[in-house]
Amino acid sequence: MSKVSGISDVLSDCSFYSALSHSPVRAAGNTPNLSIYRPRGEHLYGSFRYKAPTEGLLQVGGAHSTEAEWSDDFEIAWTKMGNKGPLVLFLHGVPTNRSQWEEVQGQVSRFCETISIDMLGMGESSKPRLYGRRQNSAPNDMWHWIHDTDYIEKLMQQEYPGRKFIFIADDWGSGIASQYAAKYNERLNAFVQMDPIAFDGYPVNEIQAIGRAAEIPNTPEGDAQYAMLFAAFDQTLVQILKTMVYDPSKYNQYNLRYLTFPYVDVDYERNGCGDGITGVAKSTTMRLKLHNMRVLSDRAATLSPALLLPHHPQRNPNGVRYQDITVPMLIMWGEYDNMMPAAQTQRFANVLGTDDVQITYIPRSGHFPATDNPDGVADTIINFIRRVMGRSALADIYAGNQGIWKGDEQQMVQELRILHRIAD
Repeated sequence: MSKVSGISDVLSDCSFYSALSHSPVRAAGNTPNLSIYRPRGEHLYGSFRYKAPTEGLLQVGGAHSTEAEWSDDFEIAWTKMGNKGPLVLFLHGVPTNRSQWEEVQGQVSRFCETISIDMLGMGESSKPRLYGRRQNSAPNDMWHWIHDTDYIEKLMQQEYPGRKFIFIADDWGSGIASQYAAKYNERLNAFVQMDPIAFDGYPVNEIQAIGRAAEIPNTPEGDAQYAMLFAAFDQTLVQILKTMVYDPSKYNQYNLRYLTFPYVDVDYERNGCGDGITGVAKSTTMRLKLHNMRVLSDRAATLSPALLLPHHPQRNPNGVRYQDITVPMLIMWGEYDNMMPAAQTQRFANVLGTDDVQITYIPRSGHFPATDNPDGVADTIINFIRRVMGRSALADIYAGNQGIWKGDEQQMVQELRILHRIAD
């Protein structure tokens, strides 16, 4: 060992000792103070213009083929947060949108550059009716998850040319993410699935019931029949969402608007005249958005377990080539998921092309852990990224976001930033 390196080692020892040996600033038992980190990233909203490989019906003109405008130009809505650290993409489940990730994305954005998107047909992204089938034919395969990989790859290449990223997906989004990771493995630094639909554990009854409605003809008469059968869809949707969380009180009539707005009119501006009579919003004026509901039905009708079972050249040609996924992988699952059992996590470890598979069960969580326990999900994600990318890759020192803190964390983080050469 050279003299210089020996002196450096001594200085590092002293510096690390100093960073972790402060007296508590306050009495023990402090709750986490996340202001010691870099601030959350500013919300930036936008969309990616996507030229799809097939035509779909956009609600520009009328609702039917004789009067509507056809287009193959769609938009994928996104939210960006954070400007430093590893690049992370979040993709949501069903029947939700990118707002499902907002709290977790905000926490992760202190340490990573992040983007969340609405998949085609949901949230604020375009909702193409009769996607890929201009005639009233049976649902086709354009709604298969494999086709979503095209706009995701084009979006990421346009917004972040050539950059690798960490793909994090939940529920339905994980069907897309599995196909993407198998097809574009070299584009990823790591892969994260949360309560994923997987193997033959899908579909579930709630989504099957919505998918069957795609058999109703796409005619004015069919729309009337659909509207009658789904007159209570707003209630059904809320009940589905409340079964997906461990604590139903996580949802109420205000925060549910973020998830239900594509399907239910929640516009209270009808009361803006102020006379208490004219234009007052009531149950019959808070309309269901038939077009968006039928898009959801069209997509739900085409998806099957075979699309998530392993690829087989003859028996399952549209399956996932799990063995082509060789990047480190994290599987998170809600401890109390009553929709798809958490034991499915172990199956991933036996079919992936990587031995680096971390399995973590999120406590006090149902099928939507990011809603039930966002602190636990964010903590798991950040620690996983630090492990696979290295601690110097994060935009800041991470000391946790929950539990009991000593009270000297702000001083400790400031000193560790210097030691690890992390600038603000």
